[in-house]
Amino acid sequence: MLEKGLTGGKGYWLLLAALGAVAAAGFICFMGQLERGLAVTGMNRDVSWGLYISQFTFLVGVAASAVTVVLPYYLHDFKAFGRITVLGEFLAVASVMMCMLFIFVDLGQPFRVLHVLLYPSPSSPMFWDTVVLAGYLAINLVISWTVLGAERKGVAPPPWVKPIIYLSIPWAVSIHTVTAFLYAGLPGRHLWLSAITAARFLASAFSSGPALLLLLGLLVRRTAGYDAGREAMGALGKIIAYAFCAHIFFILLELFTAFYSGIGSHSHTLVYLFAGLKGHAALAPLMWVSAAAAALALPMLIVSR
Repeated sequence: MLEKGLTGGKGYWLLLAALGAVAAAGFICFMGQLERGLAVTGMNRDVSWGLYISQFTFLVGVAASAVTVVLPYYLHDFKAFGRITVLGEFLAVASVMMCMLFIFVDLGQPFRVLHVLLYPSPSSPMFWDTVVLAGYLAINLVISWTVLGAERKGVAPPPWVKPIIYLSIPWAVSIHTVTAFLYAGLPGRHLWLSAITAARFLASAFSSGPALLLLLGLLVRRTAGYDAGREAMGALGKIIAYAFCAHIFFILLELFTAFYSGIGSHSHTLVYLFAGLKGHAALAPLMWVSAAAAALALPMLIVSR
């Protein structure tokens, strides 16, 4: 099946060239980091580190969201998800690979990853995050490759892959739960020090990940003739709507807890993000744009037509 990646039109090769240029630029920057140290990335500054950790968290959520199509298809026999499940599993593979690369960058020296494996520290969430991400990558590689091969041949997947598929469902939940524990275990970050951080992460993952999968399904239908089906797209839209409603609800819970309780350390972060604090308000416009986009997206998702 790898030979399919070497065939395509002019637009396909232009896209690969553009992506290759971005990857090459990233590799050059990474080599500069190896030579000059982590200071070159500005990881000791809140905004630089925040940009890094937010992208890492988003990609973990996209990877975990594959369960939203795997679970209905394999556990509830929802046949309409047959073709889009393959896309979801390969999207999870790409997302987990990027997550693993984020860990490489965060550690500074790639060889430090060996310390995580050779000298494990079970008390560290980073150790468990590395373990669950690596395991999830291996699981999805096996599932996606096997299922895609069966899809190409027009036959049912082999029986031995079913237990691995069932294992992938709780494993998908675990990768984003452990990622949430990275946040919730930091006493100095009061907004993250919440019992519902993991629930918020999963709700946002189960809305943003399927949304990206929906756009991917529309793209491959237009460019490659791979149609996941109208029924699958509609069902995926409903999953996004329900998960997004839960996500908004959890955010409102955080707002109530922060401001009604009067806990300054909890509310100051929200004030800083939406209104600015002590003259620092550079992020406020971005937060209001995000809130406006959420307010616009919610009725669009709820009204099915």
